[in-house]
Amino acid sequence: MAGTFVKIGKASAIPDGKSKRVKVGDEDVALWNVRGKFYAIDNVCAHQHFPMLHQGILEDLTVACPMHGWTFSLETGKATVGSGKVKTYLVKIVGEDLWVESLEE
Repeated sequence: MAGTFVKIGKASAIPDGKSKRVKVGDEDVALWNVRGKFYAIDNVCAHQHFPMLHQGILEDLTVACPMHGWTFSLETGKATVGSGKVKTYLVKIVGEDLWVESLEE
């Protein structure tokens, strides 16, 4: 099933600068709206594995984990503060609907 997309809901449900925690198969995903462009990353921080990146602090195209401040790029998933990486997922908009790529096999 890798490369398939899962319908998440309406793009209008996530205001600019906000996020939503969603499930894509068994994956816990943080879906962010940044100036009308949507980004999806693994919701689980690479540091101590708390599933809270959807509640993180957004600055430009990075999000800081609210637990310990490790910061990750929404574009690449790479840590910009701390180390490691979180998965990124492709997002597409079809009509008014958001679709997120499933990475499950």
